[in-house]
Amino acid sequence: MPALIWTALTSAFAFLVKHPFVLKMMIFAIFTSLVLTALDFMFDMVRPYMVSNSIFVLASYLGLLQAISLYITIIIAGFGVKQVLAFVRST
Repeated sequence: MPALIWTALTSAFAFLVKHPFVLKMMIFAIFTSLVLTALDFMFDMVRPYMVSNSIFVLASYLGLLQAISLYITIIIAGFGVKQVLAFVRST
């Protein structure tokens, strides 16, 4: 019985991978996770230098860091929407 289930799952997965829309969805999910991982890595690498700098303390007090964070978030979100629209248009 387990061999029958394993064979059914394997054949279903092979059928789904051959479908171009499903394949693009898998590639897009991997691409999105790689971008998010790279951003987290860069933020973790830069954060200690920003905390120890007194100019960034003043910028944080004035709200400049929140403004820059909002600006970067809007740019990344716009890029994501552009990629999703290009993905949908290509199928």
